[in-house]
Amino acid sequence: MKTSLTLLSAGIISALSSTAVNANDLVISGVIDGPLSGGVPKAVELFVVNDIADLSAYGVGSANNGGGTDGEEFTFPTGVSASAGTYIYVASEIDGFTAFFGSAPDYDSSSMGINGDDAIELFKDGSVIDTFGDINTDGNGTAWEYLDGWAYRTSGQNANGGNFDSANWTFSGVDALDGATTNTDATTPFPTGTFTTEGGDEVVDEPEVPAVELGVCGDDAVLISTIQGSENSSAEVGNKVIVEAIVTGTRDGGFFIQEETADYDANEATSEGLLVEGNIDIEVGNLVRLYGEVEENYGMTTLVMDSAVVALDCGEAESVASVALSMPYEVDLETLEGMVVSVTDATVISTNNLWRFGEIVVSDTIKRQPSDVAAPLSEDYVAAEQASETSLLTIEDNSGSQYPDTLNYFPTFSYANAIRIGDSVSASGPLNYSFGTYRINPSDIIEVASTREANPVVAEGNLSIATFNVLNYFNGEVDENGDVTFDYDNNRGASDDVAFALQQGRIVEAIINLNADVVGLMEIENDGFGDDSAIQSLVNAINAELGETEQYAFVATSDGSEIGTDAITVGLLYKASVVTPESDAMIVDMPVQQIDEDSLARMRPSLLQSFVHNESSKSFLVAVNHFKSKGSQCAEDVAEAPSEITTIQGSCNALRVSAAITLGNALSDESLPERKVILGDLNAYSAEDPVAVLTDYTPESRGYTIATAINTGMDEGASVDVESSFGYHNLAEEFDAEGFSYWFYGTEQVGSLDHVLASDAMLADAIDGAHWNINSVEAYQLQYDQALRFYPEEEGYAFTDVGPFRSSDHDPFIATFDLQADVVEDDEDDNKDSSGGAMGGIFALLAAMVGFRRRQHNVEKKS
Repeated sequence: MKTSLTLLSAGIISALSSTAVNANDLVISGVIDGPLSGGVPKAVELFVVNDIADLSAYGVGSANNGGGTDGEEFTFPTGVSASAGTYIYVASEIDGFTAFFGSAPDYDSSSMGINGDDAIELFKDGSVIDTFGDINTDGNGTAWEYLDGWAYRTSGQNANGGNFDSANWTFSGVDALDGATTNTDATTPFPTGTFTTEGGDEVVDEPEVPAVELGVCGDDAVLISTIQGSENSSAEVGNKVIVEAIVTGTRDGGFFIQEETADYDANEATSEGLLVEGNIDIEVGNLVRLYGEVEENYGMTTLVMDSAVVALDCGEAESVASVALSMPYEVDLETLEGMVVSVTDATVISTNNLWRFGEIVVSDTIKRQPSDVAAPLSEDYVAAEQASETSLLTIEDNSGSQYPDTLNYFPTFSYANAIRIGDSVSASGPLNYSFGTYRINPSDIIEVASTREANPVVAEGNLSIATFNVLNYFNGEVDENGDVTFDYDNNRGASDDVAFALQQGRIVEAIINLNADVVGLMEIENDGFGDDSAIQSLVNAINAELGETEQYAFVATSDGSEIGTDAITVGLLYKASVVTPESDAMIVDMPVQQIDEDSLARMRPSLLQSFVHNESSKSFLVAVNHFKSKGSQCAEDVAEAPSEITTIQGSCNALRVSAAITLGNALSDESLPERKVILGDLNAYSAEDPVAVLTDYTPESRGYTIATAINTGMDEGASVDVESSFGYHNLAEEFDAEGFSYWFYGTEQVGSLDHVLASDAMLADAIDGAHWNINSVEAYQLQYDQALRFYPEEEGYAFTDVGPFRSSDHDPFIATFDLQADVVEDDEDDNKDSSGGAMGGIFALLAAMVGFRRRQHNVEKKS
């Protein structure tokens, strides 16, 4: 599909990649009205001018028969990126498109049920940015008719915003694709490569048929090392050469060859491998003799094979030994371009394009968010920033199609057998370069050593506390008929009962396997605590899988009211067999910021609850929090240009600082237990300002002074400098400094947004803590809504299994403690029974054994 359809737009890369195209990142490049029964497939081809991080802002719609716009009828899913120079195909149906072009389109939509006289609109953020055709004119009989044919863009014109000019397009005429002869003006099925440049010059790519004699196998040929040369670009570009080398691998639209060892030039600065554009029917491992022209394609030296000169199969050759790559790289990969290379136990750092383009990225180690490592712009921050850009290697599928049916290098990918961030990978294949990165096309199935853990690995105590963001857990709403519906304005979660069942099943599995005595929740539906509430629904589902002594209860407000006004809120679960709530729950309202006259920045309140530990009779307090998101804008982000330090930490950083101070002050109340735990999604990485204010910040150690937000109820609306911190301890730094809870697709880096902070007294009782990486490292396509929306019918995917993995997008963090009862020293006589025996000591020993058996039971359960 990609090769055939790209021929429709033979000049599109040259034309649309010119400096003239800078107004839009996406344009309409071609339109197809298919030749099959009923005129299918019908499709639009879109060209990606510049990298697009998230396609969800874009959509397409049609304008039928000159009747004006039908509006935006199809929008792209959230979180899908697109690389510059690639094409996107939206078709009326999958089957017809696949049957005609040989592979599936990227998307199908009924909005593409167009005819050869209909216009098409491309939208961004709901506004038209490009059109094909005039939406108010019936195209029948006009210059842009393409019934049972095609039209493609041939100039470097910017997206037109609705002012269509047919002069920028080439049209097939009717019946060009259906084989009929009713239109004698119909052109050949595909254009020959003629396009008009921005300057108006016509360029015609006419095929040349050279009179070339390949000779016989073993005759003299140009060495690949000569073609590659020792510079970044080949000095042979434009020359036509005969080569003879070993076929080492294939990919869509081409294959790789490598010189025989005896013909190496012994110069480490020149590569012995080469990418050939074209197709041959010669097995990998055989020697081939062929003729072609040398080109540089986006930094990759390529030999474009002349199809008029039939390649010679020279038979089986010696095996090619791969060059082992060490990471960090010790060589310039340009010197190995086209050669077979291998990596062993490389670390997966990105699965962002795993199902979009069949790609993963590996390196020597996972890449950390610099502000999770050190204060912004500090030396350690800069070092982490530099490390995130080094030793990157993409492993890509051999198919040129988007959303491939399977990964040729890992065909057994499924929910139960996934590739994850942090996994170790060993792979071998030819090295190529495209889209700014070095890549290998594996010759065989890659080896993957999984880092999955069915339970968190943490030392056991007699109390465990965890934080868990449950990613918009909404259990539906009872409608006027008494039925549960998911179609209501506040719903941010599952769209129907099938999706909810999958989402809930995975969350339940995760909480059961987490096995924490107290669990703080974020992103649960804010609908109170009644029988139909989300938190009651979740607890019911969990307890249905647990024995009586292991069951959970939840903390409710004293009057049953909701916590805050947002659609989502925080929650708190606990095991009544381990802890008992002490007094009523408390709500700490967070600062509200006036952004401008018409808008406010709000934050979810915090939930505080004191507990008594049943075994030790010790009291402790848990504060559950969900601070302001980095994605929304606050006053500092709008009113003035924020500093680089602020920008590094995302939007609303100052408001999160104000939230941290509000929380710290509330917890400073001397009537509260001295053992305190702050937990939750603080939307701040470990070394960012809000966490620093709650832990160990001083202006001197940080290198700058942290400030609060403007326009809140604090300090009469002024921003004030923060001079000290509250002294809590980040248990991740104490026990799991290399761990993390989140992977951000935009940077492909890991860090912790979810924290458990302990007061001095609570730290004294702490035993261990660990991130349980069940979500952030998993492929996005495994998420319940993605799996059900895009992959429910595909054989072999098995993306909809139930387990703890990809139950959310954040990972839980669990901390364990050992709380001991106070020892009361009595008189010596009080320790003896009436006969003089030291029975008190025996009873104490028995009690200690009982406690040990309980803790040992928990260890066995979690192992």
